[in-house]
Amino acid sequence: MTPRILLASLLALALPASADMYKWVDEKGVTHYSESPPPEGTQSKKLDLPVTPPSAPAAKPQSPEDWKAREAEFRRRQLQKENAEQAEKAQGERSAEVRKARCTEAQRRLDLLNAGRPLYRVNEKGERVYMEDPDRAAQTEKWRKEADQYCGS
Repeated sequence: MTPRILLASLLALALPASADMYKWVDEKGVTHYSESPPPEGTQSKKLDLPVTPPSAPAAKPQSPEDWKAREAEFRRRQLQKENAEQAEKAQGERSAEVRKARCTEAQRRLDLLNAGRPLYRVNEKGERVYMEDPDRAAQTEKWRKEADQYCGS
């Protein structure tokens, strides 16, 4: 055989095989599909089907070491998730404690300011400096805002 004939025959074998498909409905109303033409006198339609590549080889089974590694990775991710949830819960609890402490302090200060007794502080010289009414009103407003912020829902 000459090289040209050999090459042409190899190329012809390498081309993907495609079969013609036909679709027709018989006299009973049943739809048929086949690679061969229907019987004479039957209306048929030739289907243009794409050539499908051969299927991929089946995946090789995983070894026990692969399964162990996947299991260890899953457990590690699960532990990280649990740790993150616990940290978030602890942060929420700390935040709630701080909020409660600030609420308690604001309520205590408001009770002192609303008691009607004179309030004072001691200055650098050791003298008592009494709170004036405008200062008392400003402090009452400040602590009322604190109470609203930390004691409200």
